[in-house]
Amino acid sequence: MINARSSLAVVAGSLLFASGCVAAPQEGAEDELAVAEDAIIWTNGDTPSFFWRDSTQRELRRLATSSLIDGSTRLLAETRLLHSDAGREVLHYLVGCALAPGTKVRTSLPEVSFEGAIGLATTWKTAKLDAPSSQRWVTACLLQTLNGIGAHVPIRLVGGHKGLADAAEKDAVEFSIPDATMFGNLFDPATVEVFACADTGAVKECGATWSAFAHLRICDSSPVCGITLLGPCEDPAATYCSTNSAGERVCKTPGGTVYAETISTFLDAAGFGVLYPSCGKRRPG
Repeated sequence: MINARSSLAVVAGSLLFASGCVAAPQEGAEDELAVAEDAIIWTNGDTPSFFWRDSTQRELRRLATSSLIDGSTRLLAETRLLHSDAGREVLHYLVGCALAPGTKVRTSLPEVSFEGAIGLATTWKTAKLDAPSSQRWVTACLLQTLNGIGAHVPIRLVGGHKGLADAAEKDAVEFSIPDATMFGNLFDPATVEVFACADTGAVKECGATWSAFAHLRICDSSPVCGITLLGPCEDPAATYCSTNSAGERVCKTPGGTVYAETISTFLDAAGFGVLYPSCGKRRPG
């Protein structure tokens, strides 16, 4: 189900593609790293309070109106996000989500560069991000990177995009707790909407308290957090998400808009204990 990936360390961030058993963080890494055999494990750690600022959201939409790489300078398109630590964190995840592994993006700051990691919108490198499907894939990825808990947690990303091709369940056994599915579109001013729902692991362990932990994780203290928490993804009364004939998760909004561009996360026991500290009995062993 997955193509083997070579090891790739992301500049100023925390993503690793590799084969092997789950490993300890690398010495000297800024954030915690995790490796699962042929699986995509990314540490979520973007700061919600900055991400959801109106100014940050406007800047993300502005970046989408042109190519990420300036055609004349071959550098990252100029953006105010480059000039703050929080802004560079957003750019790290933005470039990582959008561009393919091995794509290095230099900036006007000689000491700062970013690398592609997943490749959900590779054409954004040289053209504007105007395809709704690409906008949706990058949105779902960015939502999954948000973490207001204050401790970066490795997450296994799963979805129907070829950039998210994942290992068989037996190859990622440590990351086997279904967490949450996220989807939406942050980049089209006419259709800005973002959603999250709880998958079976979170529903089983947390029940109705899931939304409180999810709000903290995704929104933190932001007064302008734009996400709608839907509850259980497969709530019998609503059935927000289902699996299509290709085995891919498809979700719909309460208004009936259908999203095939969804990303779900799976956690290991340690990560679950961090994100949901008082739910069930999922604790690091």
